[in-house]
Amino acid sequence: MRNRKKRIETFSFFDHAGISRHLEEMASKGWMIEKLTNFAWVYRRIEPKKVTFAVSYYPKASEFDPEPSEEQKTFHEFCLHTGWKLACTSAQLQIFYNEREHPIPIETEPALEVESIHASAKKSFIPSYFLLFLISLISGGLFIGGMLRDPIGQLSSPTNLFTGSCFLVLFAICVMELVCYFRWHSQAKRAAEQGEFLKPVSTSKFQKVMLAVILIGAIYWVANFILCGDKFRRWAGIIMCLYMPMLIFLVNATKNHLKRKKVSRGVNRTITLFVDVVLAFALMGIITFSTIKLSSMGFFAENSDETYEYGGMTWVIHNDELPLTIEDLTGEEPEGYIKEQRGEESLLLGEFDLRQYPRFDAENYKDLPHLEYTVVHVKLPALYGICKEQLIYEGEHLHPIEEKRYEKQDASPWGANEAYRLYDPQYGWRNDYLLCYDDLLVEISFDWEPAIHQMQIAGEKLHP
Repeated sequence: MRNRKKRIETFSFFDHAGISRHLEEMASKGWMIEKLTNFAWVYRRIEPKKVTFAVSYYPKASEFDPEPSEEQKTFHEFCLHTGWKLACTSAQLQIFYNEREHPIPIETEPALEVESIHASAKKSFIPSYFLLFLISLISGGLFIGGMLRDPIGQLSSPTNLFTGSCFLVLFAICVMELVCYFRWHSQAKRAAEQGEFLKPVSTSKFQKVMLAVILIGAIYWVANFILCGDKFRRWAGIIMCLYMPMLIFLVNATKNHLKRKKVSRGVNRTITLFVDVVLAFALMGIITFSTIKLSSMGFFAENSDETYEYGGMTWVIHNDELPLTIEDLTGEEPEGYIKEQRGEESLLLGEFDLRQYPRFDAENYKDLPHLEYTVVHVKLPALYGICKEQLIYEGEHLHPIEEKRYEKQDASPWGANEAYRLYDPQYGWRNDYLLCYDDLLVEISFDWEPAIHQMQIAGEKLHP
C-alpha cells in the first residue's frame, strides 16, 4: 500500500477557498498534503478524518529562502497556539490545518487579507504569468504566422501541430488566470470595504480541460514518432522530450542545494538564474553538436541502409519504396541510384518529398537523370484550396528575381482533374508540373521533356 501520492493540481495561486476545500476533501479520504513542488503536490497517507484547512499568504517569503524568517516563525507559532498546524509552504503560500470543530479563522480582516494576497501575487504569480503570456503570445504568433506562410508544412507536421497547440493553450490559460485575478482583486477590494471577503472564481475545471487537450496531443505526437517517424525524427523527439525536464530538474536541484547550504536569498537567486541560462545554452549546444556529428557518421541510417564515403562525409544509400521511379518512366534499370522518401503526416495532411538520384561519386553525376516530386495528401477537403494556392505561389516565387507562372495544361495525359506547367518568360517552358487529383496534389520536376506515355505512367503510379 502506498503511503505517498503525487497529484497534478489545477488551482490558481489566489484561489485559497478552492485549495482549502480540495485539501479538506483529500483529508476525508485519508490523504494529508505534505509538500508543493513545481511538478506536483505530494500527499501522505493518514486515517480519514475531518480537518479544516486555511491558506495564508506571506508576501515577504521567497522560493529562494533557505528557511522561514524569524517573523514567519513567530506567525507559525501564533497559529499553532490557536490550533492551526503548518502543513507545508511554497514561497508566499502557507497551508495550515486545524482538527478542532469550528476553529477561529486565521485571517479576520478582509481588507488585510486582500492586500496580503495582492502583495504576494505581485512577487510571484503576476510576473510569472505575464512572462508566460509574452512567451505564449510570441510563440503562438510565430505558429499562426507559420500557418499563413506554410500551411502544408505546419499542418502536416505532428510536432508543429503539438507545439503550436501547446503555446495556444498556454496563452489561453494565462489570459484566463490574469483576467480572473485582476477582476477578482478589483471586486474584492470593494467588498472588503464593506467588511466582506469575496471568494475567487475557480478556474480549476478550465485548466483541467486545457491539460487534457495537451495530454491527448502529447499521446498522438509520441505515437506518431514511434510508429511513423524515421530514426532522425525519433532521436530529435526523444532528445527534446528530455531537454526541458532535465533543465528544470538541474535548475531546481541547484536551488534546493543552495537552500540546504543556507545560502542567502539574493545569492541563491543569482546563482540559480546564472545556472539556468548557462545550462540552457550548454545542453542545446551539446545536442546540436552531437546530432551533426552522429549524422556525419551515418548514425541515423536505418539498419538496412548502406553507406558510402564522399567529400569527407558518410552518405546513406537510401532504398526507400517510391510510387514512381525512373525505371517506370524509362523502362531501364539505372545502377547506383538512391531512392529517398522524406515527409510527415498528421490527421489533416501528409506531405512527402521523394527523390531518385545517382550517388555523388558516380561518373557524370550531373548528366544522369534525376527525378523529384512532392506529394501532398489532403485529408480535410476544406484545406485543398489553401494547399493548392500555396504550391502555385511557391512554384512561381521560389526565385523572386525570375518572373515565372503556372499555366494550365491538358490534364488528361496525367489522369488528373487539373494540370499546370511552369512557364519562364526568359527560358520558356520548364519541366515542372503541378497535378491536381481529388485528394492529392503533386509537384513533379523532370530534367528531361516527358513524353505523353510517361505522363500517363506517372498519373497511374501517383494516383492509381
